Amino acid sequence: MANPQLLTIDAAAAELGVPKGSLKTAAQEHGFLIKMGRATRIDRNDFPKLVKACQDQARAPACTNSNTGRTGTSETAEDQTSQRAAQAAQMLKKRSPPTSQPRGGKVLPMSRPT
Repeated sequence: MANPQLLTIDAAAAELGVPKGSLKTAAQEHGFLIKMGRATRIDRNDFPKLVKACQDQARAPACTNSNTGRTGTSETAEDQTSQRAAQAAQMLKKRSPPTSQPRGGKVLPMSRPT
């Protein structure tokens, strides 16, 4: 193992060209933050591992951008989140039963003095 080259958050952020707060959060989340008493440091030798840990994973496209044709449906795959959202929407559209007891009563006409 190489000798540690500990840098302050400010110095490491300047060297990497990233905001200090973002660097500190990422280093803490991925286990690269070194704390000794009040001193908070990052090892320069861990920069490549930290950058790799922060890289976004490539995602498959949500839609193939294909023609929907006569059916009117796209080729976007159904997922559980959209199914749950559709179920919740249907439940909200249903009329809920009344919660109070029906009361019998008369409607009295109001007379106005003329």
